[in-house]
Amino acid sequence: MANEEKRVFERIPNRDLPIIFRSMLIDIGKHKNLCAETIDVSTSGVGITISLSPEILEGESHIILHSSDQQHKFRGEIAHVKKLPDDLFRLGIVLEY
Repeated sequence: MANEEKRVFERIPNRDLPIIFRSMLIDIGKHKNLCAETIDVSTSGVGITISLSPEILEGESHIILHSSDQQHKFRGEIAHVKKLPDDLFRLGIVLEY
């Protein structure tokens, strides 16, 4: 079972989110307002896909997520990175409380 689910909390898929959370603006290190698509959310984290250069992720673990209307801001830590085709990455982010 290589793909065993490790998250404890139920996930809410993108299609069930309010429109302002379906895409987000992301700050990683010095890189601000990068566009990302939300995959799903739970009470403890967020899954996103983002197109970027792999060098941006090197040495970075903290991230700030902004709702698309910039009215909501969340801080988190990158817990999982998966490379997808064409410089696209899936990030798993654990939210800070």
